[in-house]
Amino acid sequence: MKPSQIAVEYERGLHNANTFRVASLAAQFLSHPLNNDGKRESDYFVEEGTDHQTEFNSPKPTSSLTELCQDFLKAEEISDKICAELGVVNIPISETGAGLAKINPGVMHRIHGYQTIFGKEAVQKLIRISGIHIHIDQFSDRSVDQFNALTALRPTIAFTSTSSISHERKNSVNCHRYITIADPVEGVFAKIPEQRGYISHIEELNTRDKRRYDAWVTEFASSWNRHVNDELPLTYNLETFKQNFKIENTGYPDIRSRPSIGKGTYELRINDTIPLDIVLAQAALVLGYNNRIIQESIPVTVSLLGRPSFHSRRIVLPSSEKLDEYTSHAVKSGLQNPELNQHLYNLIQFAEQGLPESEQHFLQPFYNLLSEGNLASQLLNHLGHKPYYSPAESALANQWMWERHKKGVADVQERAKPRN
Repeated sequence: MKPSQIAVEYERGLHNANTFRVASLAAQFLSHPLNNDGKRESDYFVEEGTDHQTEFNSPKPTSSLTELCQDFLKAEEISDKICAELGVVNIPISETGAGLAKINPGVMHRIHGYQTIFGKEAVQKLIRISGIHIHIDQFSDRSVDQFNALTALRPTIAFTSTSSISHERKNSVNCHRYITIADPVEGVFAKIPEQRGYISHIEELNTRDKRRYDAWVTEFASSWNRHVNDELPLTYNLETFKQNFKIENTGYPDIRSRPSIGKGTYELRINDTIPLDIVLAQAALVLGYNNRIIQESIPVTVSLLGRPSFHSRRIVLPSSEKLDEYTSHAVKSGLQNPELNQHLYNLIQFAEQGLPESEQHFLQPFYNLLSEGNLASQLLNHLGHKPYYSPAESALANQWMWERHKKGVADVQERAKPRN
């Protein structure tokens, strides 16, 4: 059986190169001639939710991390050249309160739906976050095992968190992004909470997705909700909503089933935006993990006792309760919990064997983080721990992440070189 193929969406934010405050120049960045040099079918970078965000999408699915690496480095070269002309830098970090971006007018066809259902305040929280989305091939005969195995990757947010400072300059958890999208009380989608658990059969997932979509349609159709949203154009009716929101792109589950992309993909949506070396480490983890499950025909079960294990004979995923416990540790304290740290070590050791020997080195940044702490924790150690930060300190957070990103790019450039 052929190895799985992977593709990545990578969101970042433009910041002034001197002050490291939000720079609302995405339109100028995206319209720059270098963003479409004719060497690929689409632009290198595309628009996102705010006027400072950019998103790079890998040009095609690939089973080669080396090829994916080269795609990212080319995009990095393009980004650096455009940024130099605009006097900005393109930082992998959610908003930290060093300036606030505005909603990108180009995405209002979606924003109108979000605002009507969840309110303007919720949308203002949602647009502040940036993340990475990883697509992996679906295999129809193992689709349930795949979905459940990917669901169990939720605690990997401990590897990828960069959002220890919120757009309100608040420090209360290690990963504000996952709180924003998933918390059943404080999260943006608390009004229609997502189901994030395992499934027993694929029809269960289809039913879950349809139920979510119907709930969104019902809320949008509410005359009261439409009345409260004073920014909703009179021409934006239920039919317009349905044109812009389909079952497969509605809501914010941890994993979206995307049957219309290629031969069908699962889209993992849990992780913060992060420096490039860690983006590739997460891609390597997902790819190697999936490759072993599929290519070695490893059975996947869910533990009844809580404890997970990863072996060539069988994968035992953490119970739902244990998965929630690991997630809570990841959100609150990153990699500091010893049990979670050991669980993730076991996970990457398992995934490593699903990669060619020549590409196993892409996982090295994760081994480093297990001993050093994730970047969200490192950032707080750099700034000093306090409940709130000043705008100047938030700008320093952005600067620190930019410097760390440049180190990550240099690391990736070394990894891209041919190996004996």
